[in-house]
Amino acid sequence: MKKISIEVDGMQCSMCEKHVNEAIKEKFFVKDVKSSNTEKLTTIITDKDLPVEKLKNTIEEAGYSVGSIKEEIYEKKGILGFLKKI
Repeated sequence: MKKISIEVDGMQCSMCEKHVNEAIKEKFFVKDVKSSNTEKLTTIITDKDLPVEKLKNTIEEAGYSVGSIKEEIYEKKGILGFLKKI
């Protein structure tokens, strides 16, 4: 799975966060998406390759500015996370 972190400027409240999340969910199949207006960050968890330029355009079309985009391997952590290592 992948974790994609996107700097998003222009979110002012929880409704803005919801607007960004819904815009992404409408155009992409993702496991999870969360946005934070205080951190100016949207985080996407997916098991598919997402085109970065299309992600950027989707957020900009929703009315927000996009900064850096970082992709990394995501491993779910939790109480049973150790089972993958066995």
